[in-house]
Amino acid sequence: MLELKHISYAVREGDSELGILNDISLNIDDHRLVVFTGPNGGGKTTLAKTIMGLAVPTGGQILWNGEDVTAPGVR
Repeated sequence: MLELKHISYAVREGDSELGILNDISLNIDDHRLVVFTGPNGGGKTTLAKTIMGLAVPTGGQILWNGEDVTAPGVR
């Protein structure tokens, strides 16, 4: 099972921080297909990259079959 707990992803833009993912939590059971839809700029690709480990979340936890696979140093 894939479990996301309070995933956040933000980038610095000048002196401010732009939140792209804000407190995303969900469970995806084994052998399930999940599709994310939404408008351009809605964070779909960022969420996919975060799940795959290509982008490091700025907060939260990613669990795969109960094992924490979140990048080291994430709060």
